[in-house]
Amino acid sequence: MKEVSSTSPQLNTRPVLLISMLIVAVFFSMAARAIFSPLMPALQKELGGTLSTAGTLFLLANISYALAMLFSGFLAARIGHGKTIVAALASIAFGLFLTAFAPGIMLLGVGMLFIGAGAGAYPPSGLAMINAKISIRGRSTAFSFHEIGPNLALLLMPLMVLAMEPWIGWRGVLIWMAAVCGLAALAFLRWGATDSGIGAAPDYKTIGTILSLRGTWVGMVVLSATLAGLQGVYAILPAFLVTEYSLSPQYVNFLVTVSRISTVVLLLRAGSVINYFGRRQTIMWILLFSSFFTGLIGLVQGTLISIIVIIQPALLAVLVPALLSSVAEIGEIRYQNITYSVIISIGVCVGAGVTPALLGLFGDLGLGWVGFAALAGYMVAAVLFLLSTPDFGRN
Repeated sequence: MKEVSSTSPQLNTRPVLLISMLIVAVFFSMAARAIFSPLMPALQKELGGTLSTAGTLFLLANISYALAMLFSGFLAARIGHGKTIVAALASIAFGLFLTAFAPGIMLLGVGMLFIGAGAGAYPPSGLAMINAKISIRGRSTAFSFHEIGPNLALLLMPLMVLAMEPWIGWRGVLIWMAAVCGLAALAFLRWGATDSGIGAAPDYKTIGTILSLRGTWVGMVVLSATLAGLQGVYAILPAFLVTEYSLSPQYVNFLVTVSRISTVVLLLRAGSVINYFGRRQTIMWILLFSSFFTGLIGLVQGTLISIIVIIQPALLAVLVPALLSSVAEIGEIRYQNITYSVIISIGVCVGAGVTPALLGLFGDLGLGWVGFAALAGYMVAAVLFLLSTPDFGRN
């Protein structure tokens, strides 16, 4: 494995620029996947497919996400973290362009693979840059601001579909996204790739060492439960609400947008919240809170479903920076990008890939409420696993 200590970047003297560029990069990493959720009713209408088909497309994207994340260390070891992020954004732009011209589900799936691969190459390098260039004291705050990117994407994508899809169609929306993402890649090459540091290439021994640590498994379980409630539910929810509750796609996209406003607002104060309550308590109580409202989806009727949809993800975004900061303490700093790769790849594959696929399958069987209840149970199980590991997330 390539050592990185001699080439690791120093603490950044322009942290605002660094975090701003990383927010832009992670925004497109999430937006490129999130855009398909509000577009799914239009896609199903033109290309065909069921809730299971929609879930399978998200699973494909997240499988390639996980694989790209695991192997992104080879790229980061050769060209550095910054240029790896540029390559990731280029892959996302190409995938969006490909899906825009897809005549059927098959090519749409291929485009999703490119989008997932680009999105997966980002986190190990982006998070490693924060840990290397931001002081320990400011790290929780940096992670909190960084998480504004993906949560802003979840907020803005339904709004963008509402505003643009009636005028230019779903293909036009994807072409526009591909163009803007390409511009973001060029901007990151200009302002974000300099002195970004070199990553460590993964090898079996290092991965084995990481997997031998109990904290790694806690991180996987907690992250997968968190992303299942935050992204997995988001991915299938529009199609589920249109199919099961006969709500209009426009109202559903508006509802999902409103549900994400609180997540972005709360992230502005997440660093202070985490520092006050501690990372461990923040993770535990937010998971329990969210599990209760996740279990209610599919059980309530009438106007209550709108209220539940808005409340369910409200606090989960605050949990993520607390978790990422805790993961930074697992193993040795010299292979930190690989630690992130292992934990996040599994967490995303299960939470944002397997979860919507299973929720879609349960929905097609007329048992949507069972899927959401099972997910709530998994979130509670994650809390119990955390409680059985006293050292994880301790300040």
